[in-house]
Amino acid sequence: MSLTLITLIVVFGFLLLMALGLPIAFCLISSSIIFGLFFWNANSLYVIGTTIYSVSSKEVFLAIPFFVFLAAVLERSGIAEDLYDMFYKWVGRLGGGLAIGAVLICTIIDAISGLGASGIVTIGPIALTEMFRRGYNKHMALGCITAGSALGPLIPPSVIMIIIAGFTNLSVGKLFAGGLVPGLLCSTGFIVYIVIQCLRKPEMGPPISEDVKITWEDRIKSLGSVFLPVVLIVFVMGSIYTGIATPTEGAAVGAFGALCCAAVNRKLTFHNLYLAGLSSVKVTCMVMWLLIGGSLFATLLNAIGVQDALSQILKGIERGYGSMAVLIIIMFIVFVMGMFIDGAAITVLSMPIFFPVVVSAGLDPLWFSVLFTINICMGYITPPFGMNLFYTKGIVSSAISMEDIYWSIVPYVAVMIIVLILMVVFPEIVLWLPNKLIQ
Repeated sequence: MSLTLITLIVVFGFLLLMALGLPIAFCLISSSIIFGLFFWNANSLYVIGTTIYSVSSKEVFLAIPFFVFLAAVLERSGIAEDLYDMFYKWVGRLGGGLAIGAVLICTIIDAISGLGASGIVTIGPIALTEMFRRGYNKHMALGCITAGSALGPLIPPSVIMIIIAGFTNLSVGKLFAGGLVPGLLCSTGFIVYIVIQCLRKPEMGPPISEDVKITWEDRIKSLGSVFLPVVLIVFVMGSIYTGIATPTEGAAVGAFGALCCAAVNRKLTFHNLYLAGLSSVKVTCMVMWLLIGGSLFATLLNAIGVQDALSQILKGIERGYGSMAVLIIIMFIVFVMGMFIDGAAITVLSMPIFFPVVVSAGLDPLWFSVLFTINICMGYITPPFGMNLFYTKGIVSSAISMEDIYWSIVPYVAVMIIVLILMVVFPEIVLWLPNKLIQ
């Protein structure tokens, strides 16, 4: 059988299992086992077993449950509500102030949780209710929350970057540092867009009425709400960047810190702890099954020669058009995948295939990994199946359609594409901070 025919059979089998409604992780695992037995008989079971053990025993993946638990506790700690109250008092009187505050809060939540939808879950219901009550344009209100929450994989700590590190052996600390500046650029770009839109069309985000009394004493008192999240970020990221702690140890410190924050806010109840633990187990299991499935599927594709064939094709493109052409093609493929598949699934499916090609093309692996990650972020808000779009739909009334949510995020996707282009043109946006912080 030719390589093309074998590849088509494998891909068709995978898509058939997806069409039957099987979760992606189990589609990957089932396809790998079935076709492994078909092509190599029982000998494939040894490879399957060793691959599963290899993935499950990688130390870097130990950080994932801690960061997931950290995010789950924060959702119930009251920090997001306190932050929103602070930004409401400080920037609410500006045009688009509530939307700006929502983006800033989402950025802070992203910098603590490392997940792609924490901002929507924690601050979305409060912020959207307030913005709609104040007469905000629905696209402005929906877009700022949905897009602001998508930066979790880019702004450290990031679960996606931990997965990338597991497949590429890159330094987790360097990946975290590399994503920080692009993440802040995206957040700043969102705010600039909001300001420009509200200057052009004040009705998009009307300021809080002067009838609402907000004193300077209220504003100054509200600043206390920043203390806990800032301390948490400094402890987690500072310990990793300075080398005091490994990413796993830093994540454990963060999880303990989140419990302390919840206790300070009197939200550390047995019920909240149970819900946080249950949520953490579900998300961690999903991620680990994806990692196992993606590794098995990548091993299968490598064994039948797909990786080598793809590498040869991309090397031919590199020889004819240069390494940038290879990068653009890979970025386009990942962008399209993001429209239909979850970010973690894209990472485990494509990173083992694309990364060796990128290295052989002479591109900086850290730079490529951060470019890859911002593409994953765009996937969270790109129609038709961006995950954050459906999270937002789940917290709004039936009067808001999916079409409304789709249109609301278009400008924010454009901002992220601009940042991506800047990262390609000026690689130091990604590389400067890791080189300064981590030798």
